[in-house]
Amino acid sequence: MKEEEKEGLQKARAYCSTAEHCRSEVRAMLERRDLSPHSIEEIIGHLEKEGYIDESRYSRAFVHDKVLLTKWGRIKIMQALRFKGIPQEIAEEAVSSVDPDEYMAVLRELLVSRYKSVKGADEYERKMKTIKSIAGRGFEIPLIREVLDFTESPDFTD
Repeated sequence: MKEEEKEGLQKARAYCSTAEHCRSEVRAMLERRDLSPHSIEEIIGHLEKEGYIDESRYSRAFVHDKVLLTKWGRIKIMQALRFKGIPQEIAEEAVSSVDPDEYMAVLRELLVSRYKSVKGADEYERKMKTIKSIAGRGFEIPLIREVLDFTESPDFTD
């Protein structure tokens, strides 16, 4: 291993020690250090063998954070994982690991909040604006409609 590769490996280990990172994030960090593509692949291979990079672990952490902290839906999360180069099977497995009750609680919280703040000429327009807003966060429209159908119940806006 060349000196620049050793230094790159050391920097990459430090980078991966602070937070979960996927291959594409580590690759981008190493490219900024002007390492050759061969060196980058060598370093990433070492990091995977040592357990610093684990796409599955990264995906689960990413999904957990995006659902609970950023309040994203499955569709937007899948797009983000695809953009980061995570294999489809790993992304689907991570997204399917979300607790359905937590997911619905996040969706309901968003709907209540958005429904209260949206203005519309009538009830239909208000619902459509709410659906559009929440769908933009990556939630599935059938689920949005299912939860929004409870707007008639008095506890929806509590």
